Amino acid sequence: MKEIARLKNLSKRNSLTKKQVEQKSNEVQKLVEELPEFKKAKCIMLYYGVHNEVETKELIEKALELGKRVALPATNFEKRAMVAREIDSTKELAETKQGLFEPKTQKPIEAKEIDLIIIPGVAFDKTCSRIGRGMGFYDSLLRKTSTKIPLIGLCFEENLEEKLPTESHDVKMNIVVTEKQVIK
Repeated sequence: MKEIARLKNLSKRNSLTKKQVEQKSNEVQKLVEELPEFKKAKCIMLYYGVHNEVETKELIEKALELGKRVALPATNFEKRAMVAREIDSTKELAETKQGLFEPKTQKPIEAKEIDLIIIPGVAFDKTCSRIGRGMGFYDSLLRKTSTKIPLIGLCFEENLEEKLPTESHDVKMNIVVTEKQVIK
């Protein structure tokens, strides 16, 4: 069930044009910037959108401009592990062989220093459940963080479902933001 939902939503997302992704991403980012959780956060973990995910470059730059500490994930595919590394600029990102943009820096941030995490997903639902790419990177990282840290999932309206199939190890978001709405 979960794999069917993942494939269906990847297909929907991949059918969007570059222009649609840019326009919708701009709307998502504007809504995120207005959230109290974003405004009061001092250290934010974000991701750099690729493969028709919600783009976050402007959100990263806005957070840095506001004087917030910003971390992005660095992945180890062999160990199926992810760590947060601090950046001072999007120029510190490099493309990996998997097509991800990750920090070149070796400045790790402890999970306890992060007070907001913004997460991509293939799909979310109206109860704030998430389906990712199926590798478990975010689920394992999130299990190591405080349950008090707000988790914000970003997706396009096309990838917002009424109800997704989930499993006990799946971590729910506190908030899901699309280009049209904020769900808490």
